[in-house]
Amino acid sequence: MIMAESVELVLLIDDSDIDLFVQKRFMEISGFAKSILVFQSARKALELLSTPGQRRPDVIFLDLNMPEMDGFSFLEHLTSLPDGLAGPTKVVILTSSSSGADKARAASFGSVITFLSKPLTEKRLIELRALVGG
Repeated sequence: MIMAESVELVLLIDDSDIDLFVQKRFMEISGFAKSILVFQSARKALELLSTPGQRRPDVIFLDLNMPEMDGFSFLEHLTSLPDGLAGPTKVVILTSSSSGADKARAASFGSVITFLSKPLTEKRLIELRALVGG
C-alpha cells in the first residue's frame, strides 16, 4: 500500500546489513519517505547531523544495540547538539530489545516518539504516519 504523503528524509541507523536492507526496501515500497539515508554506525550518523547546513531528517529509526556507539549514546549526543543542528527530528527506536528498562530509558528522551520491536510492518508504518506527519 502506497501512503498518501511521504516524509522528506529518514535516517536508518542499524549495525546489521540485512536489517538495513529490509527496512529501507520496505519503506521504499510503502512510500514512507522520499529519501532514506542508511548508517551502520551511530557515530557516522551523528557526524552528518552535526554538520551545519545539513538537512535535518524528519525521522530517525534507531537500533539500540550497536558496537562503538549504542543507541542511547547516540540519543545523548543528539540531545546535546545546538538547537539549530538537532532540529525537530523525531526518533523511532527500532530494536530487537524487548526490555522494559530500555523502553523506559528511551521514553526519557523527548525526541523518542515510539519504541518498536523489529521487524517493521506495513501496519506499523501506517501508524507512524500519524505520529510523524508529513
